[in-house]
Order: sequence, then structure tokens, then C-alpha cells
Amino acid sequence: MKVIFLDFDGVITTLKSEWHIDLEKCAIVKDICDATGAKIVISSSWRRYSLEQTIKAITDEERAFSNPPFPIPEYVIDVTSRMYGFKHGEKEKHYGLQRGNEIERWLSEHSEVTHYVILDDDSDMLLCQKDNFIQTDALAGINESDKEKAIEILNKK
Repeated sequence: MKVIFLDFDGVITTLKSEWHIDLEKCAIVKDICDATGAKIVISSSWRRYSLEQTIKAITDEERAFSNPPFPIPEYVIDVTSRMYGFKHGEKEKHYGLQRGNEIERWLSEHSEVTHYVILDDDSDMLLCQKDNFIQTDALAGINESDKEKAIEILNKK
């Protein structure tokens, strides 16, 4: 199985789209899926605590606020776990675990994954993920060059 770990802000939401879902950027992600057979795992802060809650948030809730909904929910198979640390007496205090840790945990639980790519504008990935990581432009989002790199990584023999 091939997987795309997808961040939203700085990948498919951009300055141009006023940080709402950019349908042109989603079309690029869809092109990657179609060219490789990959499925999407959402690693973005847009994710909720379950796949179902996340799909509802990025489609129905976005639509309810008159924003473009995520156009390809059928490609999404899961979300990464939120691996926040907690301090006694403080709710939701984030200890700064890298997103790469959340992705590595997901991969360790899914041995069926043969190829993966991480699309993110932040650089908080693990060193062992460097060959599978494409850092997008934080303001402009994913572009055609990023798409070609992702397809190459996912289709590598």
C-alpha cells in the first residue's frame, strides 16, 4: 500500500486561498493519488480524534461555513494519532513532539505500507523520513515540482 501523509496548512490551504481549502492544490494531491494508487492519511492539525470526525470537519463543517469542502474524502483512509504530552493538571499542553513521531507511530502500526511520502510545510520530521519528505512552500502550498517528486518517491521500485 502507498500512503501520502497530508498536512493542510501550507500544502492545500494557502495565503492565496485565505487559509481555506484550495481546490487547485487538492487537484495536485488527487493527481498524485491517481498516478500512484496512493491513499491519504491526514497528519494535519486539521485532523480530529477519528477518521469519521475528521471527514465531517473537512467536508460538512467547511461547507456549513461557506468554505470549499475537501473535494476528495474518498481517498482518505486514516488520521495520525495526536501524540501530545500532558502535564498533571493541564489539559492539552503540547510538549512539542515532532509530527514525524506521529507518522512513525502510524507506520509502525501499518506494516502493509510499502511506499509513503510526507507533504508538509513544516520540517519537524525524523531523520529517517528525509527521503520521503517533501517540504512545501508555507505560503504558496504544493506545486507541480512537488507533485513530480511525490510521484517519483511513491512509484520507486
